[in-house]
Amino acid sequence: MERALVLRRHFFGLESDEVIQACRALAEMCNLLAMSFLQQDNYAVTIDLLKKAEVLTQRHHPVERATTLNNLACYYRRLGKLHSAMTSLKRALELEKKLENVCNAADTQLNMCAVLSQLGKHPEALEHAQEALITLQEGFIQGKHMTEASNDGSAAETSSSRLDRISVMCIAYHNVGVEQEFLEDYAGSVASYKKVRNVKGGCRVCWQF
Repeated sequence: MERALVLRRHFFGLESDEVIQACRALAEMCNLLAMSFLQQDNYAVTIDLLKKAEVLTQRHHPVERATTLNNLACYYRRLGKLHSAMTSLKRALELEKKLENVCNAADTQLNMCAVLSQLGKHPEALEHAQEALITLQEGFIQGKHMTEASNDGSAAETSSSRLDRISVMCIAYHNVGVEQEFLEDYAGSVASYKKVRNVKGGCRVCWQF
């Protein structure tokens, strides 16, 4: 794919649609492979792929760049470099604030929650987990309106996306409960854990925890 990108740059020019879309496809592939290698503890290949994705998304594709920054945070967190992870996530959050309808914005908040919790910053971690819940709830409302207005046969795709977001909502409620427990808000913590159960119970087909 890299050779194909070089050829497109040569024939079409750096700012051509062909090159821009090729950069996006290659960045997505780099991110996908990077996370696969990270799971295998192959850190050298992981960081090489993520750095390539950073370069490929430098001029265009802010959504893919935010994904790259999230994945960099996962890499740094795996190495125990929590402050570097937090820096990457701050950059991702700033980028996502400028975008509309970022489907994985809540994931960034939850990643930040996890890093802050590891750093012992539980009030800040709780805040990010709660912001993730707000983002998810707003997404469900918007998704409902879009589904009601759509008749283009995309129901299956919408349903799959909704199930994914419900899974993330469970994680968000669980993280809220954990941080409340750290802050000795035991009543609030129990209530949050119950909400996880309620959400799971309302969508039994998608849970195999």
